[in-house]
Amino acid sequence: MTASAYRTVLSSRGGKSWRLFVALPGRVADWPEAEFPGAGIPTVDDRVAALEGLGYRLAAGADWDWCEDAGTDGRVTLLASTWAEPA
Repeated sequence: MTASAYRTVLSSRGGKSWRLFVALPGRVADWPEAEFPGAGIPTVDDRVAALEGLGYRLAAGADWDWCEDAGTDGRVTLLASTWAEPA
């Protein structure tokens, strides 16, 4: 990845919606973010369009990596991550 690439994460919000954010240096409150309503997993095209709307694009050669995260309440959260760079 290039030095200008940032980690981008897609996370489920309790099975009711999805959130995509670009993890920039600095305050979390300043991270660009997009919301996807509904429980269905956003398609790759939906995620790419959301990134473009935030002013970013997938970094060259970047793929989406998926993982599960078990919360303290026993529920499992599905996460996806990739690398994005300013458009």
